[in-house]
Amino acid sequence: MAIYDATLDNLVRINDQVVDSAKKAGLTEQAIYDVEVAVDEACTNIIEHSYHGKSKGEIEVTCQVIPIGLKIIIHDSGCYFTPDSSPKPDINSPLTKRKERGLGLYFMQKLMDEVIFDPCEGEGTILTMVKRRE
Repeated sequence: MAIYDATLDNLVRINDQVVDSAKKAGLTEQAIYDVEVAVDEACTNIIEHSYHGKSKGEIEVTCQVIPIGLKIIIHDSGCYFTPDSSPKPDINSPLTKRKERGLGLYFMQKLMDEVIFDPCEGEGTILTMVKRRE
């Protein structure tokens, strides 16, 4: 487990932790890339939406090598997030007609085998993601 200040500057440090754990879990290069993208999206969303970009919070990242692959638990104490409150992205329109943002949750769900959001008592969210070994 590691705790990081919720700043965009710390995304590289979080990425290093996740990649190291993914390698220990025996994930393929593609699976490691998938995990990197999903965690980057999750942490960026926490910084920008849960903490509103104010750098006054923390992100706790725990990586666990499990028998089937890698489990990543990301905990924040900002505003609670529920995927049901997020509008579904438009992935069928031409690129020129789509919004510039809003695909983070979609990517996380497509790249990871499990994505679970749990509310914390009071404030915050615990996000658990699992990537299975091939």
